[in-house]
This record gives sequence, C-alpha cells and structure tokens, in this order.
Amino acid sequence: MRKWKSSFLIAIMMAAAIGQTATEMDSPQINRIAAKLKCNCGCNQNMACVMPPGCPVCKTNKAKMVNMQKSGMSDQQILDQYVAENGKDVLVVPPGIAGILGPYIALTLGLGLVIFTIRRLMRPKAASPNGPPIDPETLARIEKDTANLD
Repeated sequence: MRKWKSSFLIAIMMAAAIGQTATEMDSPQINRIAAKLKCNCGCNQNMACVMPPGCPVCKTNKAKMVNMQKSGMSDQQILDQYVAENGKDVLVVPPGIAGILGPYIALTLGLGLVIFTIRRLMRPKAASPNGPPIDPETLARIEKDTANLD
C-alpha cells in the first residue's frame, strides 16, 4: 500500500510540475526563441505555433528551451545549440526585401500589362486612306452591275 501512495504522490507532483512549466513554455522569452526555429513535425511552421491541441514536438523543444534558459544560456547560445544539434536547416530564414515586395511588384506589373492590353484592344483601328489600287476595268464592271440594279 505504501508503494501505491508514493507512486500516486509522485504522479501528482509530476502533473503539478508540468502545469507550472506550461506557462513558462508560452512566455514571450521562449516564444521569441521558438519563432526563430522550424518545427520538424511536418506542420511547416515555427516552434512558436499555438495549435489547439498543441504540437508535441514544439512542447518538448519549448521545455528544453526553458531548461536551457534556467541553466543561464542566452537566446543566441540556445539557437547555436539547436544549430549544432540539428544543422542550419532548423533556423527560420525571414524573407528579405525582395521576398516581401516581390508579390506586390508582380501584381503591379501584371495589372499594368492587363491595362495596356485592354487599352490597345479598345482603340479603334484607323482605316488606311490609301487602300490598294483598284483596277479601272474592275471599277467599270462594278459600276455597270450596280447600274442594272435599278
């Protein structure tokens, strides 16, 4: 009976410890570091994700980050540790200026091309005043045929 009581007490203490670190894992300090790391569960997000059931990979890594911070490591040291363990692919690379402006530039160029094409197609085509020369015999035959129409 004593073993059961001890096991039950340990289980309650573990649940309480997890509950205490849950707020630490979602703190701004941890999310600041987690936002710079990719989650490798396949969600294609950073580790600061807050999916409703909670990503177990992110939770595990956030708990690891909490322990690293408690041991006195700085943000950069934690990031360096993750790079050393998982390679440079674990870092989230923010888009540069071209990555941010690229879609807007493409949209503007596309809109300009559409407007140019519409204006070009809406312009009336001017008839050429000097058409091809008409053969005088053909002109005489046309006059003769139209005279017979009356």
